[in-house]
Amino acid sequence: MDPGTVRTLFCLPYAGGGAGAYTGLLRALSAVPGLTVVPVQLPGRESRIAEPPAFTIAEVADEVAPATREPYALYGHSMGARLAFEVVRELRRRGLRGPSRLYVGGAHPPDRRVPLAAAVDLPDDAFVDQLIRRSGALPELKHLPELRELMMPVLRSDFTWIKNYSFVPEPAIDCPVVAFTGLDDGEVGAADMLGWARHTTAGFRLRTLRGGHLFVKDRPAELAELITADLTDEHARSTSNGHALPEPDEIRLWLGPAAGHAEVLRRYAGRAATGLSHADGLTLVGAVDGAGIGVSLLRTLDAGGPDSVPDQASPYQASADKVSGDELSEDEREQIEDAAEEDRGWLALRAVTAKRALMAADGRGADPTRVGFPDLADPGPWQAQSDPGLDRLARWQVVHLPLHTSRGEALGAVAVPHDRVRLRFDMPAAEQAG
Repeated sequence: MDPGTVRTLFCLPYAGGGAGAYTGLLRALSAVPGLTVVPVQLPGRESRIAEPPAFTIAEVADEVAPATREPYALYGHSMGARLAFEVVRELRRRGLRGPSRLYVGGAHPPDRRVPLAAAVDLPDDAFVDQLIRRSGALPELKHLPELRELMMPVLRSDFTWIKNYSFVPEPAIDCPVVAFTGLDDGEVGAADMLGWARHTTAGFRLRTLRGGHLFVKDRPAELAELITADLTDEHARSTSNGHALPEPDEIRLWLGPAAGHAEVLRRYAGRAATGLSHADGLTLVGAVDGAGIGVSLLRTLDAGGPDSVPDQASPYQASADKVSGDELSEDEREQIEDAAEEDRGWLALRAVTAKRALMAADGRGADPTRVGFPDLADPGPWQAQSDPGLDRLARWQVVHLPLHTSRGEALGAVAVPHDRVRLRFDMPAAEQAG
């Protein structure tokens, strides 16, 4: 994933935000030689406050188009990520050079609905309450009438755009996508951000930052460090030299062809705990800072399920016969039997994937039917409940990873002895959606 020498980084704001949202990031990236950061100012905010707060994809693409003669990148946060994605596709339709990178932060993939967008239909007080509680909007919106009067037209316009947005399938973009999510973002988690992988053929990375939904504003230095490392390809150089190690609260993950995993394992040999799992030519490798890890990977059906329907809640349709019922506890079996018929295979797949990761982490040959997970529909992380004598298994947290590859859909699970972990996930271009 070599970005070349990016000259310009265009930044597109979140709903209700203006160019000022990127002041901290601009300052933090000022040390990158030859890089110009350009926060795009949308109508109706800050210096364009007198204009109606509406925009089109074509208008934003017009702002970027003159810079496409040289390498450039786009960063979009929340609404801005979806907008940036559409700008990339619009520039492609115009026959212009695409970006060297598309950076997306805190945003549902474009083929998925945004649950918070429905709040735009609420009265002002309830709408503001939802924004503050779920997306980190300014609490002052509740108590300062002048601020609310200034911001409400922009917020309602932006959220109406998000609600009315309709994804139109086109070929996946051919620039790498690097996704960022906040560890404390309750609205868009790492599992959601992994869905961006299906929209590129050129490689995908996910990075979890400390912070909430608006980490771009609250933790710009940490975001800038990750972008700088990516732009200068420090990550590739450091891992190839064997110097990069997971931080104490971090899981490093790699998904790729089975033939390529040996090189990844060599990076961490003797210096980090590693685990791996194979499934139909794919390998998932995980590494943590010496505390132990368990990894599991299973394939799901390639097509025909809810995953092909953006607005359905269940991410996959999985056949129950793809997993072994012999690994399930009695309580897990009851949960699956009580679920709707269309959900049973998916719940069984989640349970078995998590169970295998847990057993791999423990490494002591425990009977998998004597341990279980109390709510198979919970997005997680999961913590196991076990029979007496297996209390040690409760120390492990299991994180699920919905994975999107050129070989079809897969589900990964990672068990680690931490209750809060940041993900650092890499998928080479060969495994992107074709």
